[in-house]
Amino acid sequence: MKIRIRDKLFATLLLTSAIVAAGLFFFLQWSFDRGFLNYVKSQELEQLDRQAVQLSGYYANNGSWNFIAKNHPLWQKIHRDTSPLPSVEERDGHEEKAVFPQYRSLPPQGILPPRAPRDLGPRIVLFDADRKWIIGGPSGEGMGTNLTLRPITLEGKVIGYLGLIPFKELSHSGDLLFVEQQTESFVLITTVMVGLSLLLTFPVTIHLLRPINSLTEGTRQLIAGHFKTRIPVTTGDELGRLSDDFNILAETLEKNENNRQLWVADISHELRTPLAVLRGEVEALQDGIRRPEPDTIAALHGEIIHLERIVNDLYELSMSDIGALNYKRVAVNPVGILAGTIELFEQRVSQKGLKLLTELDEGDSCSLLADPDRLQQLFTNLLENSLRYTDSPGKIEVKGAFDSDMVSISFQDSSPGVSPGQLPKLFDRLYRGEGSRNRATGGAGLGLAICKNIVDAHQGRIEAGCSPLGGVLIKIEFPLIKSS
Repeated sequence: MKIRIRDKLFATLLLTSAIVAAGLFFFLQWSFDRGFLNYVKSQELEQLDRQAVQLSGYYANNGSWNFIAKNHPLWQKIHRDTSPLPSVEERDGHEEKAVFPQYRSLPPQGILPPRAPRDLGPRIVLFDADRKWIIGGPSGEGMGTNLTLRPITLEGKVIGYLGLIPFKELSHSGDLLFVEQQTESFVLITTVMVGLSLLLTFPVTIHLLRPINSLTEGTRQLIAGHFKTRIPVTTGDELGRLSDDFNILAETLEKNENNRQLWVADISHELRTPLAVLRGEVEALQDGIRRPEPDTIAALHGEIIHLERIVNDLYELSMSDIGALNYKRVAVNPVGILAGTIELFEQRVSQKGLKLLTELDEGDSCSLLADPDRLQQLFTNLLENSLRYTDSPGKIEVKGAFDSDMVSISFQDSSPGVSPGQLPKLFDRLYRGEGSRNRATGGAGLGLAICKNIVDAHQGRIEAGCSPLGGVLIKIEFPLIKSS
């Protein structure tokens, strides 16, 4: 059987409250028992001190302890005289010499703590100055050594000792009644605490589970494809941060879904155009409208190359996204690779009527851990982008420099440029800065997206800006290998 989190949380809170209440009960009971025993002992010691003072007076009148040796009536009378409450004969107005304190009436209930006299007679022992037994106690022997002794003094000289045999547990009726009343009070308090915990645990559980229920319902909405789902953030604790993270996740999924739809639509548009051209040319050949002349074959070949380039770019971009592109990293000089790539473009740049200006710092200490083939692909795409979008007559400028930590490479060209609002979108897939989608000047809009993935794979940074020449500035930075 599956137990819901509501039941688990409710049981946990209730059990915790019950354990705390029970622990508090036992702690209070232990603390009370210990404190009350100390109180009883202090009362007995006070009575013992009073009896020691009275015995000192008797000793001064008789000069020795012979007057009390085996004189049990006098011993009992001294006990009664030192009692904290009025004796029985004082209360009734007549003499009752043989009455012991345990026969007196108990204190009225409700007096806390009880102060009724206790029968200490059987537990009090009298010793002389040499600690020899005189009277009291169960016997002169076998009382043990765990006695509480109080010296009896006369004119500053110890004349004897009063010993009190410690009690092992409470036996006085008033004490037991008081302890019983306190125990009942502790039990009542503990029961009330557990009852209050039971009443408060349920609403607390509902309050704590409200954000979790919202998260559960929101998750089901996301599973169903409703990416516009948002849940309210009602708390500032961990559940509140989790709700906030859920909203960020839902927003990201919604954005990715929109991008996916745009991505599919743009890919369909990019592939449909060359396919439509090829179909039209082939149908014209089939209908005899056009003849298979070299110009016609060249036009078909150009569309096939264009279609192949789009498919290859899409493949490389998808492989880069999933991390499936192979990167064989070795220590290379990126500026040297850039110089070799520029040489391959010099003739094409000249044929278009553009000037290619380079300013490269090819130092031997410039060493980067990278894949040389991917770096050449990166530089090729950037040069191809500048070549395609720069009007003639125009200018392309490439600079490369490095310091002890970074190598910086920049590509900038002349007009036409792009607006500042378009700069952050240049690295988006299938995005082109120009207003039209004329393939005479524009490509599929995948080259810069591939460039960004290559730079990211080498822990570098790429950014776009406005060029002083009137076109676009692309700046790349790579971290160099630190020399030991």
